[in-house]
Amino acid sequence: MTTRSPFAVGDPRNPRIMAWLTLVALLGLTGCQPTFVLNQLTPRDDFVVQRDLVYGPDPRQRLDLYLPSTPSTNRAVVVFIHGGGWDSGDKDQYLFVGQAFASLGYVTAIPNYRLYPQVQFPAFIDDVALAVAALQRVPRADACTGQLQVILVGHSAGAHSAAMLATDQRYLARNRADVDVRALIGLAGPYDLPLDDPGVIGKFDNLAHTLEANPVALASDATPQTLLIHGDADTIVGLHHTRRFQARLVQLGVPTTVRIYPGTNHTRVVGSLASALRFLNPARDDIAQFLERAQLDRHCHGRADDAA
Repeated sequence: MTTRSPFAVGDPRNPRIMAWLTLVALLGLTGCQPTFVLNQLTPRDDFVVQRDLVYGPDPRQRLDLYLPSTPSTNRAVVVFIHGGGWDSGDKDQYLFVGQAFASLGYVTAIPNYRLYPQVQFPAFIDDVALAVAALQRVPRADACTGQLQVILVGHSAGAHSAAMLATDQRYLARNRADVDVRALIGLAGPYDLPLDDPGVIGKFDNLAHTLEANPVALASDATPQTLLIHGDADTIVGLHHTRRFQARLVQLGVPTTVRIYPGTNHTRVVGSLASALRFLNPARDDIAQFLERAQLDRHCHGRADDAA
């Protein structure tokens, strides 16, 4: 359900480079090479990254932590969950996402998680919950005192996992993640999960009941404020998923913002977070505005090393 750091290669505003990047975008950002190129074009002067922090015993249970270079860091931590249909994808492909949020002042965690066929549902979601729990023990730049505040962000299958964590508190609870989930941001997620879809069969076969992995059904008035982003040209995850989730959240009284981008396909929704491709759609700006309106762009008032 998704696409399969950093020395700038020239100025992205250069007409030649812009034309070449546009070609990459038109190709749909498919495969590893375009993502590699995006990461190579991503500026590195506004963050540092701590790689492969261990949160569990399996080799896939590792996360990367992006720390903003600016002295003032926002209190909430972003957790970005990559897509890949629960059977592919890797955190190393998403340096450009780490930069996008770090440049807004957010410490950003991007975890790997175990994939099918090694595991089935609910292991992918439990892994992310375990990664969130580990953030409570990871020293971070300008760390805030008090309970960890988390903004869950995901693309495609990762948006499903983010929505599951936001709508079903059992995952965080059983993995001892004592955190305050302040917001959910979903990019092109399958929130009304079709269990008979070829991309889903096998991965969710051990459900206790058919709606156990369905965020639309699991949502409640305790679901955090939500931003849903989708492209109307998405042929991988239909727009109806976002519309149904939106309708349910509005019915429950959950503050919900929806942005639909004309002519945008499944991969460009996340690809446009890259600094060189933000001309494709306003995803990064819409996210920044949502976080500002939600008052989640507030800096720490105390540092962890001041609390002793």
